[in-house]
Amino acid sequence: MLFDGEQREAGWFRDKIFDVCVIGSGPAGMSLALKLAERGWSVGLFEGGGFEPTRESSDIYKGRNVGTDYYPLEISRLRYFGGASNHWAGWCRNLESFDFEPHEDRPHSGWPIRKSDLDPYQSEAGAILDLGPPNPSFDLFGGDAGSLIRFEYRWSAPTRFGEKYRNDLSASAKIEVFLNTTLVDMNLTGGYRQVESAVFRSYAKPEAFAVKARHFALCLGGLENPRFLLNANRQISVGIGNENDLVGRFFAEHMHFHVGRMFLSPELQREFPEHLFFRSSPEFVQRNRTENFAIRLDGLVHEPDSMVSSMFRNTICSSTTLGRLAAAIQGSETLCFDGTVMVVAGQVLDPQSRVRLGNELDRFGSRRIELDWRLSELDKRTLYVAAAEFGKQLALRNVGRLRIHDWVLDRAATFPKIGEDEVGGHHHMCTTRMSDDPRAGVVDRNCRVHSVDNLYVGGSSVFSTPGFANPTYTIVQLALRLADHLDSRLKAAT
Repeated sequence: MLFDGEQREAGWFRDKIFDVCVIGSGPAGMSLALKLAERGWSVGLFEGGGFEPTRESSDIYKGRNVGTDYYPLEISRLRYFGGASNHWAGWCRNLESFDFEPHEDRPHSGWPIRKSDLDPYQSEAGAILDLGPPNPSFDLFGGDAGSLIRFEYRWSAPTRFGEKYRNDLSASAKIEVFLNTTLVDMNLTGGYRQVESAVFRSYAKPEAFAVKARHFALCLGGLENPRFLLNANRQISVGIGNENDLVGRFFAEHMHFHVGRMFLSPELQREFPEHLFFRSSPEFVQRNRTENFAIRLDGLVHEPDSMVSSMFRNTICSSTTLGRLAAAIQGSETLCFDGTVMVVAGQVLDPQSRVRLGNELDRFGSRRIELDWRLSELDKRTLYVAAAEFGKQLALRNVGRLRIHDWVLDRAATFPKIGEDEVGGHHHMCTTRMSDDPRAGVVDRNCRVHSVDNLYVGGSSVFSTPGFANPTYTIVQLALRLADHLDSRLKAAT
């Protein structure tokens, strides 16, 4: 059933207690709600926006970037039914086993769970996201890429959760969806160890109202999850779950930087696909002490050529010496520029890379965020090592050459800014990271806030490490796993 919080009547929630109150209707919240309802539990699903984006709703997401140059925060996420799935491009891949494992030379590495804990949810996540099989991959290196491993993403249409599941939610007898309801607080009881109710407000009817449930799941995204917990400081001065000053810390993105230009032999140019992907082997990452990374080769650029220029292009593309000569003649351009090489990588976890509260208030009185995203010399080294290895493999097999951009080679050069490169993927991770130790993370292995018995967090904010893969597939897997955990808890209590 679907309701609009703007049109609520007095007493809507006076005598109602949901089994689970899910806050946020993106891939995490909606997957969780649907799975719980399938198990027979009553779910209240609350969304801060409506069915379409509005300036009024988007304004709530405004904040300031005070670190590495980044996208305006209100355009980096979407505040309406379906959440981030409304601008998701559909790239799907699981994290690697390597990403879950602790590594002695990497502070803060490792999850309390392993990839095998999420593998049972592969099929179900694939159905939710409408995934087909991966496409056959073009063989650039003749079956041997050395320390690089060819891989493919699986692709979603992409699935827009608000569109795909709207009719199911409207017809559900177990899920009640409430639009235009903004979470502003939580009432804690039992020595602050239990959430009694969540407090919401809407735009046209600003009076606060409370919603009771046996369990609560915060699924607002990697920036808004920590923002809410930090703002919820009426009963706990440092904010809910922030006893160890970890909420909002370890903010991570996937670096998306073009590191060079690729030059291929003419016969490969004719067959090259729109995208081609390689990832690092775990042994290579360990040996070179980089973060896990992938290399994305983007579609080739073919300019209309005359017969003479085409012959010249093909000649210098297959000759390093002539290629250098052409580059010298043309400056920064060459006639045989075929495509771009991007490195997509996780970053070194840094507790100073963080979401914190600023002083400006939104219309509901909550403090807006300041995002202090930090990248390090080690992060830049990952980009250089990845580029150098790919260039090496091209040269060893004599299938092409890579010209690495000057800023990647220059240790003193800064990272490109928004507008100069893609920079990041709008992937907000690790700000309520998962750990068995409350001194190292905000939630436990079941996504429960360590200090609150019935409060859970969904989405990529619980990632312990970012890996390089787009997060949506893992987000859905984690939501399904959380649904199983809550199902067990609810059954045990009945």
